[in-house]
Amino acid sequence: MLAPVPAVLGGLIALAFRDPERDIQQRAGAVLSPADGRVLRVSVEFDEHWQTEMTEIAIFLALQDVHVQRIPLTGEVVAQVRRAGGYKPAMTEAATHGNNQFATYIQTELGPCTVTQISGLVARRIVTWSQVGDHVEQGERLGMIKFGSQVTLRLPTSMHVLVAAGDRVTGGLTVIAEV
Repeated sequence: MLAPVPAVLGGLIALAFRDPERDIQQRAGAVLSPADGRVLRVSVEFDEHWQTEMTEIAIFLALQDVHVQRIPLTGEVVAQVRRAGGYKPAMTEAATHGNNQFATYIQTELGPCTVTQISGLVARRIVTWSQVGDHVEQGERLGMIKFGSQVTLRLPTSMHVLVAAGDRVTGGLTVIAEV
């Protein structure tokens, strides 16, 4: 009777930790989605590192989404900050500003960019493979959040955003903003 439980759990873990190869097409003047998921909101927020208002695109990653994040724009990692926090449900705005998170700040030809990996109710571990000083290419792997989570992307407010709340996006493939 309990035999299917381990198989189901194993399947869910394999689903959450998959990392499919993607045919990334780098696009000058375009911003690629950093994550697979559903856009929660698009808003303007003050970025403390860059000391300016930026457009923020929040993306919710459900358990069935790929949990590997990707670099949205080519540039240089100039800073990274880990912030301790709670574990509220990842689809909420409270999670955006209150949960455990890891921000990567990238200086690009199109201006500053911030990618923040945010843990959720189930997610407890954020892994980032880039380091300060690294040159990163659009579409390459940034890191992984283990299980359901949220990723926010901050861009200059001069960018034209192509997505809205409710839209589905694919990391490294969906163009979510452009110059």
